[in-house]
Amino acid sequence: MEIVKKSTLYTISAFVSGAAVMAIEMSATRLLAPYFGNSLYVWTNVIGLIMMALAAGYYCGGRLADQKPKASIYFSLIFLTGAWALVIPFVSGPFFAIITRSFSNLAEVVRIGSFVAVAFLFVFPLFLLGMIVPFTVKMVLVHVEEAGTVSGKISMISTLGSLVGTFLPAFVLIPVLGTTKTFVCIGIVLMLLAAFGLRKWIFVIIALASVGFLWLVPPVFAHDSIIYAKDSPYGFVFVTEDEEGVRRLHVNNPIGTQSLYDPASPLAPEPYYYSYFGVLPAMVETPQTVLILGHGGGSFTRIFNAYYPELSVTGVEIDPTMTEAAELTMGLLDATVEIVYADARTYLLNTEKNYDLILVDTYQTSSIPAHLATHEFFELVHSRLNEGGLVALNASSASGDFLNSLVKSVDIHFDQMAAYAVPNSTNSMILGSDDLNFDFLRAVPEMLSEKAAAVTEGLYEFSFSDEVEVFTDEKATRVEILSDAMHMQVLQGF
Repeated sequence: MEIVKKSTLYTISAFVSGAAVMAIEMSATRLLAPYFGNSLYVWTNVIGLIMMALAAGYYCGGRLADQKPKASIYFSLIFLTGAWALVIPFVSGPFFAIITRSFSNLAEVVRIGSFVAVAFLFVFPLFLLGMIVPFTVKMVLVHVEEAGTVSGKISMISTLGSLVGTFLPAFVLIPVLGTTKTFVCIGIVLMLLAAFGLRKWIFVIIALASVGFLWLVPPVFAHDSIIYAKDSPYGFVFVTEDEEGVRRLHVNNPIGTQSLYDPASPLAPEPYYYSYFGVLPAMVETPQTVLILGHGGGSFTRIFNAYYPELSVTGVEIDPTMTEAAELTMGLLDATVEIVYADARTYLLNTEKNYDLILVDTYQTSSIPAHLATHEFFELVHSRLNEGGLVALNASSASGDFLNSLVKSVDIHFDQMAAYAVPNSTNSMILGSDDLNFDFLRAVPEMLSEKAAAVTEGLYEFSFSDEVEVFTDEKATRVEILSDAMHMQVLQGF
């Protein structure tokens, strides 16, 4: 008994629509991250609003299909969704910037601002895609007694499409093409599918013309001096070069510099913090090994290679694209360093090596990984230090409650703590050791003596009240709340 009609085309439509649901959801977080971060609150808004949009789409799609079960309406919904997807990456930046500047309470930007952003930009296309599943069931159903079989089959096919739409953007499209072109791919597939179903060449022409135009439009970005740009699974990585030839490595936005390369010197110009951290090996008696968590483009490695050639340098970097960018544009190919690609905490859990100096440089201006800021993490860091070893954190843009809680989370695992605020910078150097050596000027290379003197004079100790909370894995969302508020403050002042 034949229970479906035009089953192939409608089956493909259900599969593609299911894939588009998850592809848009996965790609949406990449557009939101530079403006709202990628905390639990942002993900909750994305998932929650998309679920709401799909639920409404299922209901409305079923009612519309019962009233007007026409192929022209069915494929028009798909075509409209594709057109919307094409536009999203080109309007999201200006739209999100307006939202972030519309809140006086910075804490509300992450929770409410991201809610508004998702509601206005992503709910409508997901609502349309939600209409496709019940509409498909209506279009292929011939006999009512087979309704269960047909609805189960279409739901399965749509879910399999969603599975593909989850993995394909994360592992292929975004790393290879970038976020903007991923949305373009989603749009072109939906529009061409709809054009084929509508069987009108005008829709095919519109789809191809729109994609041909949008494919040539570069992503909206503020810098004209980009010499390298690539999307990775972890962020949009790009390198800029100024008029003096100094190159800066950024992730997602130009607010924070992840690494800096000056062809004329391993030392970074003011007000960058890298040179101040260059004095740290001198604080350890006979240092032999250093571990850099968050190796980035290798700014620390260049300094250590130049002024402490006896040091064995290991860098842990989660994103291979950062290394690729540094090798192509920032002289990393000439450096002596062992680079391990892993999450910093995962590496510490699995390595059996101990180090004389551990640098933690994993905090971006727009994103502070919660699992790398808790006292359990610093307990693990402490366990990987040799006797007399030193840990140093770059607390980028850290201030207020976040900085106090971060330092207290470090303090409970070390006998001695000290901090240094890098001049004319938002960076703070947080030091922890069981035997902190303040008499290190004699061991500092001559080129770093000025920085060492400044650090010696500027080191200070923290004092805590009982009210300052310690960051824990159990309540890691507290890290996200405070760090997101700092991110919004920096972004609004940019």
